[in-house]
Amino acid sequence: MKVKKGKPPIERIKMKTQARKDPIAEISEWWTFDTPEKVAAGLCSTAAYLKTNQTWRMRQLAVDVRLYCGLSVYTYAGSNVSRMDQTRTLPEDRPTFNLISSCVDTIIAKLTQSKPLPKFLLDNSDYKQRHLGEKLNEFTYGEFYQVKAYQKVPQMFRDGLVMGTGALKVYEGDNQKVCIERTMITDLFVDSNDSINGEPRSLYQLKLIDRDKFIARYPKQAAIIESADNAYPDNSPDNGRTIADQIMIVEGWRLASSPESKDGRHTIACVAGMILDEVWEKDKFPFVWFMFSDPFLGFFGQGVATQLFGTQVTLNRILYTISRAITLVGVPRVFQDSRAKVPSAHNNNEIGVIVKYDGAFNKPSYEVAPCNAPELYAERDKLITYGYQQIGVSAMQASSIKPLGLDSGEAQRVFDDISTDRMSLIAKKYDQIFIDLAYMITDVAMDIAKRDGKYQTIYPNKDGTKEIDLPAMTFLKDPFVIQCFNESSLPKDPAGRAQSIIERVQSGMITLKEGRRLLGNLDSDQIDQLANASEERIFQYLDDIVEKGKYTPPDTFMDLSLALQLVVQYINLYMSAKLEQKKELQLKMFYTQVLALQQAGQAPMAAPTPIAPANPTPTPQSQILPNTNVGAAAA
Repeated sequence: MKVKKGKPPIERIKMKTQARKDPIAEISEWWTFDTPEKVAAGLCSTAAYLKTNQTWRMRQLAVDVRLYCGLSVYTYAGSNVSRMDQTRTLPEDRPTFNLISSCVDTIIAKLTQSKPLPKFLLDNSDYKQRHLGEKLNEFTYGEFYQVKAYQKVPQMFRDGLVMGTGALKVYEGDNQKVCIERTMITDLFVDSNDSINGEPRSLYQLKLIDRDKFIARYPKQAAIIESADNAYPDNSPDNGRTIADQIMIVEGWRLASSPESKDGRHTIACVAGMILDEVWEKDKFPFVWFMFSDPFLGFFGQGVATQLFGTQVTLNRILYTISRAITLVGVPRVFQDSRAKVPSAHNNNEIGVIVKYDGAFNKPSYEVAPCNAPELYAERDKLITYGYQQIGVSAMQASSIKPLGLDSGEAQRVFDDISTDRMSLIAKKYDQIFIDLAYMITDVAMDIAKRDGKYQTIYPNKDGTKEIDLPAMTFLKDPFVIQCFNESSLPKDPAGRAQSIIERVQSGMITLKEGRRLLGNLDSDQIDQLANASEERIFQYLDDIVEKGKYTPPDTFMDLSLALQLVVQYINLYMSAKLEQKKELQLKMFYTQVLALQQAGQAPMAAPTPIAPANPTPTPQSQILPNTNVGAAAA
């Protein structure tokens, strides 16, 4: 390259820019439009453009679902995508081993046995914030119970394992309460360039919804909803044969450019017009995500079905070959000498038939030819083993087989921990679902409480249910951290749980009463409740003091030694957390009264002192003198 004298060389980079007058550029910036008609038209046109150009992704998802369960999946893609995955290269009656389904179901059964419990961590804060964190924990558990989180998360988890990405939508429902909804990843679209780093700024959801239900939710937009055309999940002819009256809506989110800017937008529209338009101030979309395998580029993850696609196809072909060979070759065949003069009537299907043949010739023989080479069966087993190893699933877990010699409870627990190590990353992602869900539920509930002035939920516990009021918790300004803990660190099966508790009681780590509480055996519920009644009563009195300032004096019917121990622990715990002086004095008063009752019960009772009479009668003295000659007389 020639360089002019006195001027430094300049590297010229040729860049191709998109013209602003391009219609695609205009519809892609629907959030900048100012009229409802333009916003609705731009949003619907953008969603239509994305789904038209991402048919390849819909085809892959349809294939993944068919590999897992053998069924088609609706994609709302504007074309008959349900026909894309109906190519049948193998007959229906072939023997199958669904390796993908086995791996997915094993992971689900392994990880969804536990119930992760998100907890707000406020250990280093004062008493008020710590008490607020406890209320937030109770609120979270109550909301998980209300929205049926432990039933819907496994469904979303399965979507992520099969299709690569699972989604749960968190939103305000029709009853002004938080709701969660499993959302198929085939309903969600992002721009490929916008999401190349995994963090898209815009997200689009297509959804079929009942017309009357949508009118009941947005009565002011009834005219627009009534004028919208009927919509169907797919363009196949069978989908039009329905009595349902549904419309297709497009919901779009645009994240704000910065926390100070107000250019974020949330819009719901249909082809007839705009239904909802509001400012979106949050820094994330209202979805909780799970990705089995994080993508290197783009937003959507990769699932088990995609990773095992080649293995499953090859396995199907081998199984088909084995089946065809057995059908064609592996049948008994009768070899009969034509000169033996065997009557044709003897060749039948009867049992115990006597076959007469000429002895000068060989008798008829029955033979079965070898069907397949041993290498074919070995290749089948090797593919199954490789598939399990690739995903990290144990073949014994998939078959519910226990290794030989693994008989003791401790050995089984250690084996269970080792087998979980390969799934540790997936297990952390599964716990993260509940952490993200707790953050998002609390955020939506706080928005409702700020608008309506209150938000209540029902918290179920062992004593029944109680109401938790959210507005008192909105004063939590300091940042808080949520971590996920398992519902119980004890084994899940009754035998292993009982053995672990017995070992802890025998080692002195817990008392017998604590062991009864942890056991939770339904066969001995009444006995355990009676045995733990005194301890539960003490906890109730102390919790009333700390939470409500309500004081109930102790009495002799409770376990005074245990009450003395627990009240000392409460005093040491809450005095360092800046407990109010009134409640602190109540705890100390409870301690003093328990100590007084204990000392009064341990003091020995003195024997009663007899009262002397006024005129005591003198004790008569014996007048018999000792006979000193008794011994001599006897002698």
